[in-house]
Amino acid sequence: MDKYEVKDGVGVITDFVTRIEDKAFWANRELTSVVIPESVTIIGRSAFELCKSLTSLTFPDSLEKIDDSAFRVCTGLNHIVFPKSLKSLGSYAFKECTGLISVDIPESLTYIGYETFGKCTALTSVNIPNSVWKIEERAFAECTGLTKVHIPESVTALGGFTGCTELSSINIPNSVTEIVIRAFYGCTSLTGIDIPDAVERIGDYAFKGCGLTSIVVPESVTEIGEEVFKDCTNLKSASILAPVKKLSQTFCNCSSLETVTFGAGIKKISDAFIGCTALKTINVPAKKGDYYRTRLPEALRDLVVELPAEKKAKK
Repeated sequence: MDKYEVKDGVGVITDFVTRIEDKAFWANRELTSVVIPESVTIIGRSAFELCKSLTSLTFPDSLEKIDDSAFRVCTGLNHIVFPKSLKSLGSYAFKECTGLISVDIPESLTYIGYETFGKCTALTSVNIPNSVWKIEERAFAECTGLTKVHIPESVTALGGFTGCTELSSINIPNSVTEIVIRAFYGCTSLTGIDIPDAVERIGDYAFKGCGLTSIVVPESVTEIGEEVFKDCTNLKSASILAPVKKLSQTFCNCSSLETVTFGAGIKKISDAFIGCTALKTINVPAKKGDYYRTRLPEALRDLVVELPAEKKAKK
């Protein structure tokens, strides 16, 4: 008997195999179900990729690693139960599993990788446990069925929801210090989000093309990437209270943006308001009017308004 066979649609794997080899069942059209034996600890790259007839999958309690693209384009899978032993889930592991409806991620995992569940368009529910500290760029990209996601307090680096066009609700917990590149790029149904005071970095394009109507960037943020709010055409008000070094194309094409409020100390403003045709007011701290006028294009300098100085409480 070969190590890997398909009999009447059932995948048969020889006992005592510890690693299912790369491309072991790649593009097998006959495979409909597989029970992976208890001896297996690793499923190799593309081991079941393009097995479009696979509808039933059982993982052993011994499994520790699912490698890159292992189940990519297994369009017949609709629910996955991972074992508590799983420690590593590779990039693209379940990408384009378009029948997948729900995923329960085990507490043994600490990291969700690049495009692990990308383009799982039927995915409506994801359970992310308190063990996960990072959700990588595009982890759930273009999962257009996702409407709501809860992020646990364990996460410190948050990304992964590029092109989730139906996502309307997501929390950013106080544990998050970084919003990674393209985190919510193109989330057109996301109309509001609270950025907590713990966040220090916001990556390039993080909220580009979102449905946001207002946003406040807190003082804790020290770095804002390029085009962070570009093409947010519903955005009406924005506050950047953080003393960041540079704003680069931050609000380009935000055609509904009327009011911007700056904190003290933004050092450089580079093409931040191109296409902001509705902009009426740029609020700045008291005695900071000239500081900001020298950093803004001439056409916007008359929009600068100094806010009254805050009175200090008497002791």
